[in-house]
Amino acid sequence: MAGAQTFRLEPPRLRTTDDPGEQRHTTWFELYFDLVFVGALAELATGLAKDPSPAVFARFAGLFVVVSWAWTGFTMYANRFDTDDVIYRLSKSAAALAVAALAIQIPGVISGDGGTAGFAAAYVVVRLILIAMYIRARRHVHDQGRRLIDIYISAFLLTTGLWLVSIAVPGPYRYMLWGLALAIDLTTPPRAWRTLRAAPVVVSHVTDRFGTFFIIVLGESVVADVVGVAGSRLAFDSWFVAFTCFVVALGVWWIYFDLADTSVLGRGLLGLIYLYGHFLLLGGVAAFGAGTKLAIAEATHPALSTGTRWALAGGIASFALALAVVHLGAEWTSSRDRTFAGRLVLAALLLALAAFGGGITPVAFIVIVCSAVVGQLLLEAFTFPVGAATIWEPPEVAEEGAG
Repeated sequence: MAGAQTFRLEPPRLRTTDDPGEQRHTTWFELYFDLVFVGALAELATGLAKDPSPAVFARFAGLFVVVSWAWTGFTMYANRFDTDDVIYRLSKSAAALAVAALAIQIPGVISGDGGTAGFAAAYVVVRLILIAMYIRARRHVHDQGRRLIDIYISAFLLTTGLWLVSIAVPGPYRYMLWGLALAIDLTTPPRAWRTLRAAPVVVSHVTDRFGTFFIIVLGESVVADVVGVAGSRLAFDSWFVAFTCFVVALGVWWIYFDLADTSVLGRGLLGLIYLYGHFLLLGGVAAFGAGTKLAIAEATHPALSTGTRWALAGGIASFALALAVVHLGAEWTSSRDRTFAGRLVLAALLLALAAFGGGITPVAFIVIVCSAVVGQLLLEAFTFPVGAATIWEPPEVAEEGAG
């Protein structure tokens, strides 16, 4: 019975309308699929840590969105049409192999030393597999969901064609085609989600999947901590920086999982704020991971290099800014909410620190970053239970309310 069940065939169906209150979580196979993205993200972080120059930062950001979008494509398909049958598993396994091939090309692409044609070819395979999965779903899904499938198939065929053409295009024009394809891809979900106004996604599954991906990305900073200190006789400053970066990562985890509001996902088309906001959020956390490794290596220097400052402080600023936008999308909040305001202040402080903190010692720099993150954690912890009721009010308004 077990063998027959594991090789079963079950046609795709639209799962968002099965049960509005259904609680779905990440499956074991989805976790297996995520493993290959660990390799891709590790290569991105390693490339940034080797050379945190403006050009590499730009490539890191672009490639991170591309890799994340590949993961998001399969995640959103699974959210709506996953039946976890043998065809689905084999299809995603093939996609995982293609992502592994893509990851192999990342070191050359991020450093500017080549590999872009191989990267594009691997990405084409990833997209073709996703398109084939949507075509299969179209054969079995009717009424609700059919229009969404048609939108994604037509858009993905167009953008995959652009990636395919880019293989034969030289120089900067190849990147231009990548950018155009990505822009079209990112403008497709708003049109598709409108076709399922009542239930565009299963909220519990989306939050669970993005939470899993967040752990993967944040794990890179923990790995950087371990790699930075393992097997070396480091000075006290290096150990202190490593410990403090670990505390920052813990604070980031705490804010994301205990205090970040996800209710925007239940607001129809506004739920896309959650999806798009995570590109900025996850990219920032990934940059912080690279910055952790750099900061440990530079801990005994008079000051951190410019690239290290931007990876560390700029990465956490990106995380805070993205969470602020997601938080503001919640139905109950307001622009004067303490949590929202605190995240904006945190982002502004860290961006200023990255830009003008060149004269600060590495230890002092990371202590400021850590103090700011812990301060935001405490602010949110004591604000969260009453939500928008704890808003910043002008003194005269507060006095009137008390009267």
